[in-house]
Amino acid sequence: MYADTKTLLTPDEAAAEIWGECTPSVRKRMYRWLHNGQFDEIANRAGTPIIKDGNRYHIPMAIIAAMRGQA
Repeated sequence: MYADTKTLLTPDEAAAEIWGECTPSVRKRMYRWLHNGQFDEIANRAGTPIIKDGNRYHIPMAIIAAMRGQA
């Protein structure tokens, strides 16, 4: 009925997808990259923006796929 993969990831989930783990230092790197706009160009190329809802980020899986070269 529903897909097994999530389409929107939390920063912790995205960090685990990108770097294979989510330690405190990796979490800090992810938030630093989000604040500095490191993902903006990738998001524009993938055609899916990173959603910021208050103080929460929702990162589309399409951005992770684009970083892996799958899109």
